[in-house]
Amino acid sequence: MVAPTSVVGSSDAPQYGPSKPPAPSRKDESAAQDLSQLPLFMSSLDDVPEGTNDAIEALKALAYEGEPDEVAENFRQRGNESYRSKYWRDAIEFYTKALAVGCSVDEINGACYSNRAACNLELRNYRMTNLDCAEALKINPRNVKALYRSARACLALDKIPEAEDCVRRGLAIDKGNSSLKAIQEKISSRKEVLVRSQQAGQERERLSKAKEAALKRALETRHVIQRTASTRPPDLPEDATVRLRNPSDPESTLCFPVVVLYPLHLQSDFIKSLSEDETVHSQLEDILSPSNLPAWDKEGQYAYPGVDVLVEKKKYNMHGKPSLSKIGSNAPLKKVLGEGKLELIDGILTVLVVPKPRLAEFVELWKQENPN
Repeated sequence: MVAPTSVVGSSDAPQYGPSKPPAPSRKDESAAQDLSQLPLFMSSLDDVPEGTNDAIEALKALAYEGEPDEVAENFRQRGNESYRSKYWRDAIEFYTKALAVGCSVDEINGACYSNRAACNLELRNYRMTNLDCAEALKINPRNVKALYRSARACLALDKIPEAEDCVRRGLAIDKGNSSLKAIQEKISSRKEVLVRSQQAGQERERLSKAKEAALKRALETRHVIQRTASTRPPDLPEDATVRLRNPSDPESTLCFPVVVLYPLHLQSDFIKSLSEDETVHSQLEDILSPSNLPAWDKEGQYAYPGVDVLVEKKKYNMHGKPSLSKIGSNAPLKKVLGEGKLELIDGILTVLVVPKPRLAEFVELWKQENPN
């Protein structure tokens, strides 16, 4: 097994991976970049097109000369150098080349898989990290570095049981390993967070179902007829729907959003919430106040109380005959609903408002559009 070396982690914990050098300065990085253009110091021979430099072509060939074990070890060492310089992708390339050689030495192959996993971990390629760790552990099930890296990757993916298993197996091999103990604490903390989040989600779901059941019971006891339309008006608020004042109590007051249509003028209004104890007419007193009529009512035809309020039934029921009913000015919604005169379409009530002098005209038009 390859001797443990240092990798990213806490300062008081043993590290796993090529040792970390001092942070390079900009001057050092510039010099390294210049040197990398020379054949002797190039970090990747594949970056240069074939046939552009005889010396480079010779170096490419030289990299694969020797026994497979020697070639693989050479690529592994180059990978370690790139890793120590934090050139993660270059390091991955060298480790991949080492594995592609077909080396027969398990120690070299295991180290390449484990170190490539370390690079993928730095790049946050957690799935690739786990795949490489799995290959390293096939070669050597006691590879603590691979178990540690896999634990970190699983933690990043919130795969808590898998992360715990990696730590458990690692500590069974090296019970004093401080890096594994450190990641174990992080796993435990994250597990608590996820458990609390799951419990909160379950509680939200329970409350949501309880509210749905309460609303359903409230509508049933009030004999409210409900239907679903094929399309919902696009300009309505998303939260426009029937609701209880106390969402958990089916005996509390029902409140309805109401769409007010003026079919003879192709206009509309929207009442966000109308209590079942109120009347539609009480709202129209404000909406159609003679002193504040809508801009489109230039002739003052809709000045309250000179209007009639009607509702449609079975408009969206393909098996029933549509009908039209008038709502009295003193009838609260609760009474109208109990008489079966109103239908709730997608959680919304719709009423039609026409000027009293034009009621007969509208009814005739409506019958033509909705023949029995």
